[in-house]
Amino acid sequence: MLIIEMDSMDILQVNQEITIKNVEQFKVNLESLLESTQKRYLILDLEKVTYLNSSALGCIADTAMKAKKVNKELVVAGIKPPIDEIFHIVKFEFFMELFKSKEEAVEYFSSK
Repeated sequence: MLIIEMDSMDILQVNQEITIKNVEQFKVNLESLLESTQKRYLILDLEKVTYLNSSALGCIADTAMKAKKVNKELVVAGIKPPIDEIFHIVKFEFFMELFKSKEEAVEYFSSK
């Protein structure tokens, strides 16, 4: 997992499946993304993720809610099958923005 800093946003790029073996590290990285930056716009890039467990979904939802409380916004990018179906089933689109690519997420924040 890698945090990429840009002018007005930070991106957490995840390059592996999120399983019981690494979900705690994923949570730590999400918390770090939220707490260590003064930037309002945060992107979670899941383009290279082919699997994530329910604990990871909980971490994402929790971080999105925490971000809103401190006047920040977390979006998820790189959503593709079968991950997109999971996000749709748990209705993430009702409380956060979901994008098919990192470029779409960057464009979304660039227009704000």
